[in-house]
Order: sequence, then C-alpha cells, then structure tokens
Amino acid sequence: TIYVGYSAGGATDTAARIVTNQVNKYLEQPVIVNNKPGGGSAVAADFVAKAKPDGYTLFNATITTVIQTVINPNNPFKINDFTPIVGLYNMPLVIVVKGDSKFNTIEDLIDFAKKNPNKLNMGTPGVNSVHHFGLELFKKEAGIEVNHIPFQGDAPGVVGVMGGHVDVAFLGLVAVAEHIKGGTMKGLVMTTSKRVPQFLNLPTMAEKGFSKTGNIFSWGGILAPARLPEAILEKLSAAYQKAATSPEVVGQLEKVGFTATYMNAKDFNDYVKDEHKRLMDIAQSANMIKK
Repeated sequence: TIYVGYSAGGATDTAARIVTNQVNKYLEQPVIVNNKPGGGSAVAADFVAKAKPDGYTLFNATITTVIQTVINPNNPFKINDFTPIVGLYNMPLVIVVKGDSKFNTIEDLIDFAKKNPNKLNMGTPGVNSVHHFGLELFKKEAGIEVNHIPFQGDAPGVVGVMGGHVDVAFLGLVAVAEHIKGGTMKGLVMTTSKRVPQFLNLPTMAEKGFSKTGNIFSWGGILAPARLPEAILEKLSAAYQKAATSPEVVGQLEKVGFTATYMNAKDFNDYVKDEHKRLMDIAQSANMIKK
C-alpha cells in the first residue's frame, strides 16, 4: 500500500495514481493507493515512519515532508525515519495575477512593490508551504516587502486571485495551468531553471536572475520506513525505475503539469538530505522555525 497524505483528486494523489498504475505491471503483488489526509500529510508520513520495514507500506512524500521536519523541532518523525526509494517528479510554482491585472511582467510587479512597500497582498496555499518558502526567497532576492496572505490550499488561493482578495499569488502549476491557458490568469514567472514545454512563453526565475527562488519547487518521491532490507529496496527500486521512466508515465505527468525527474534510491537519498539543509537555512533566515 502506498499512502498519500492528501485527499483523492488533488495533485499529489493524481501523480501517485499515474505512477502506481504503471508500477503494478512490474511487481507480483498489486500496489494500492490509500489516502490518509491530515496535518498537511504528516499523519500519513508518521504512520509509514512507524510501520514495519517490509516493503508493504510506502509513502508518497513531497517536499512538505522535509519542511515539516525543518520547521517543527518536535515533529513526530525525522527525515532519518525513512528509506528513500525513488524520486519521481517536480512541480514548478508560478507567480500569478488575475487576467485583467495591471501587472504584465514580473518586473512590473517588483517595480510597484519597491515603490509601495507592504502594499501588495501576496497569497500562498498556506504558512510553511513550499510556496511560502518561495515567497521568502523571492522577497529577499528581489529586495521587496509584501504582505503574506496564507490560504488553506491551492484551490482557495486560486479563488483568492480570481476574486481579487489578493493582488498576486505563488501557486502550483497544476492548480493554475487551465486558468493561464484560458486567460483568466496571467503567469508572470515560474520557478524552474528551464521553460516548461506546455508554457514556453512563461519565463523562469533563473532567466530573470533569481537563481535561489528558481530552485524552489514541489517534488514527489517514494519513501519506505527506515531499516528497509537491501533486497526489498532493490526490488522496489527496479520496479519504480521501469515505471517512472516509461513514456506513459512521463507523458501523463507532464500533461497535468508535473515534470518527470527519475532519481534512483542513492541519488534521491542525497537529494532529500540536501533539501533538508537548504530548507533549514531558508527557515532560519526567515524566522519560520517554531519555538
């Protein structure tokens, strides 16, 4: 069973099901997706961290899993409570405004914010979300001050932009893709190093000179409990490699706004540790760690 820390139908759930449908072709026993929402995915993460390391209980982790171990010193699980199996995908974040906004470029927005400190209301899907980390980095790199308006998820953030409750928002590409295509929202810039195929006219943070903000995005991968036997790790890794690199999975992920980024167990393990250090640095400089 692979546990997803969010409800069915959301971005993480969609990605988990795309990959799981394919991985089932390579494992003798079928893998099923089980939604266990709560605590911003912490309930599912903690459940898997404390499960028996037999390969039958897995967790579809995202960057949020690492963030929780960074911001809360009393978090019930630590990053070392898991065995990374595979890195699967990235999801860029986008700075968006309403379709009829006076801001047409990220330069317009920065120019206004510099002349009017703390006048801009900038939404994110929540306090301590990856988008909040992106906002803190962006403020620093652009040299601006804005009001952070946290919503309870991407969907309320979209409503906030469309209803004019915020001037601008930092949201996930999956949540805003159709609005940008339809013209009801304008994407000003995306947090990736290179442009995304479906949105070739949308510039990247890296192009605009914001290298640190350009490197913050959501990602997903599979974790098992710590102390997973090597033989089980190898078996799961092999199945996930075939699934994650298959044209079907790559195509389906890209269609909904993810970028397939296969990483083997060792590389994903290193990546998760590096992310922990990087996010800790951001959280400390922005005073985001709970006292």
